[in-house]
Amino acid sequence: MDFALSAEQELLKKEARHFLQTECSKKVVKEIEASETGFSGAIWKKMAELGWLGLVVPEQYGGVGGNLLDLAVLFEELGRSAFPSPMFSTIVLGALPVLEAGSEKQKAELLPKVTSGDLILTLALSEPEVEYDLRYISARGIQTGGGFVLEGTKLFVPNAHIADQMLVIAGTGESGGDGRGISVFLVEGKAVGLGLAPLVSIAPDRQFEVVFNKVVVPGDSVLGGLGNGQPLVESTLRKATAMQCVQTVGVMQQALQMTADYTSTRIQFDRPIGSFQAVQHRLADMMIDVEGARWTSYRAVWHLDQGRPAAREVAIAKAWTSDACQRVAYAAQHLHGGVGMDLDYDLHYYFRWAKAMELNLGVAPVHRKDIEPIVPAVQAA
Repeated sequence: MDFALSAEQELLKKEARHFLQTECSKKVVKEIEASETGFSGAIWKKMAELGWLGLVVPEQYGGVGGNLLDLAVLFEELGRSAFPSPMFSTIVLGALPVLEAGSEKQKAELLPKVTSGDLILTLALSEPEVEYDLRYISARGIQTGGGFVLEGTKLFVPNAHIADQMLVIAGTGESGGDGRGISVFLVEGKAVGLGLAPLVSIAPDRQFEVVFNKVVVPGDSVLGGLGNGQPLVESTLRKATAMQCVQTVGVMQQALQMTADYTSTRIQFDRPIGSFQAVQHRLADMMIDVEGARWTSYRAVWHLDQGRPAAREVAIAKAWTSDACQRVAYAAQHLHGGVGMDLDYDLHYYFRWAKAMELNLGVAPVHRKDIEPIVPAVQAA
């Protein structure tokens, strides 16, 4: 595996960093966080014009035709900028499953609008009783006439207030406690019977409780076939987890860079504190965590891009990155001292994102459980 970036990926990285530094300064981030929607439509359109929203969409649907590694390069830069946008929910949680399992009609209707910035997507999966375990999904899609009626409650739905379409996970048959009988529905964001309640979190992203009260959807709203949602959801979660790990690498890298810069200029005892061995060791530990996270995350994305299941690789990446981002965030705060707690100083953006990304899509112990059954087989081999 060669993780060296191609010439095109280097150009994308350079372009993304320049755009995010000039258009998405922390002043702009602060204004967006304080706004009612937590979203900038103007910047979203500029991202569409750059081709970012169609990066992994085939050219026949108006996209660029890139791959998951291209997308990973972009998400690492988004992590470095700490910029809040519906990019993750629209592309990773929305467009990728449509690409994987959508009918030709669904792709032709949705994907060109995604690439042009005219369609925001999100995924409604977690519930009050369960986060990602499909065996216990209680929301139901009841077949009636030529369509379905959706009933149930979803939690932690990102950008539900601005989403034009939601991918909703609901049971449509007897699962037998094994996750089967699950379907994925495309639901209009303003459908009758759909209720939203904002959830307050430490991160700047907007998450919602979404209640489906007899929401009627047409029969052709099913994505990937009735009762066949389990493999699609599992595949989507693997890609989402790997891509979030890469975004977390960007968060960690920027926290490390800010800390290295600060310790090289902060004078104590007539010398920069970065010259003290204890501080150098702490910075070295932060770099080890960043590089370990980068290696495991890009390795997981590479396996997925090759069409491999990559369950083990994704679990390893998330287990490592979830813990490593906390170590890096804490060390950055510690080495900055009191200034690191000042909300006028930018470090707090990365501390908050690190905590949010640790918890989202499963904490480290959850993913270690996914690794444990595989370890004896690997040792035996």
